[in-house]
This record gives sequence, structure tokens and C-alpha cells, in this order.
Amino acid sequence: MKKFISIFAVSLLFNFSANADSVKQYKVTITNTTAHHVFTPTLIATHRSSFHLFEVGGVASDGLVAQAETGDPSLKLSETQGSHGVFDAVIGDFIAGGKTASFVITSPKRALLSLTAMLATTNDSFVALNGVMLPKKSASYYAHIYDAGSEANNEDCAFVPGPPCPADSGNARATEGSEGFITISNGIHGHGDLSAQDLDWNGPGAIVTITRLDNDDD
Repeated sequence: MKKFISIFAVSLLFNFSANADSVKQYKVTITNTTAHHVFTPTLIATHRSSFHLFEVGGVASDGLVAQAETGDPSLKLSETQGSHGVFDAVIGDFIAGGKTASFVITSPKRALLSLTAMLATTNDSFVALNGVMLPKKSASYYAHIYDAGSEANNEDCAFVPGPPCPADSGNARATEGSEGFITISNGIHGHGDLSAQDLDWNGPGAIVTITRLDNDDD
């Protein structure tokens, strides 16, 4: 059985190899462009190009499986903290459909940013950016929706933590019939307890704007 865990804003700074004078602050603004999905707490990381928060076609890490199935990013955060080439990681709050939230993260210049957050009303889908360049001033990106491949997409409330499924549904695991690797999500089809009319999506799941908070021109 899995438990859907509510986690609120946490920020951790670690592994800085750059001089402190070169470390900058960035505001990351996430707009949930789905109509009815809730994003669970987002994991955001800044890092070198040698680090990957996930890889499409690869097997999801234990931390990503936990985040994509339960919404809890704590194990994925621990994995990220222990990885070479990571500068900072933050965990943000829930973001409802159509809503926007902003978080601040630190990094040396000319680094990359990645993020992951579960769509709560799915078996194991998550919205993500995977290694986009931090801007000199500001830049916006579309964040697409992926499937962790760790659970069958049965759309049965006994295996789904988010609304309209009841909070005490149990969120069990259904691994038989899962893809076995990370793919682009194929959406909600309405063959279980979930309504495709309400919960399916077409296109990116979020718009992410990254803005550097200092006034330097370099």
C-alpha cells in the first residue's frame, strides 16, 4: 500500500564547487495548464550537464517511482542530493489546475535546471523539465507529461491518490502490465474510474518561467 504524503516548501543548498560570488538566485514560476489535475510537491534541481533527473527510455529510479506514484518527492530529493554535479534542490507546494506558484533556487551561472511533479489523479504520470539552460535574464519553457513506467495505467481509484478518488482509497500498486521504462504519457482514457473528458490533456502540462533575480548583465 502507498500513502499520499503532503509535503510543504523545503529548500536545501549543497555541493557547491563554484565560488560563492558566482552563485545566483533564480525564481522558477510554474503554471499548471491542465484544467483539473493537481501537481503534487515539485522537486526542482540545478545541476551540471552530467546529471540527469530522469532519462526518457530509461528505468525510473526508486525515488522517481515513489514521486510519480505517491506524490512524495522526499526519496527523489535524497537521490538528487547524493548525485555528483547537483548544485541546489528545492521542494515546492501543491499547484492546482490553472494556478501558478513560484519558488527560488540557487545556482552558478551557465548551469541547467530540471524539475518533476506527479499529476495526482494518475497512476504514475509526472510533469517535468529535463535539463534546460538557466537564462541570463528570463526564459519560459513548456513542461511535458511523462509516465514513470512503474505502474499499469488502470485509472482505478484503488491505485490513484488524487481527486476525485477518495483520500482513503489506499493507493495500492499495480505493477503487472506497466511499461517498465519512462515514456511520454498517453493521457487519461476513461476506462476506469477517471473521466477522460475532465482529466485528459492535449499538449504540455505546464509553463515554466525562470528569471534570474540579480541585475548583472553577464
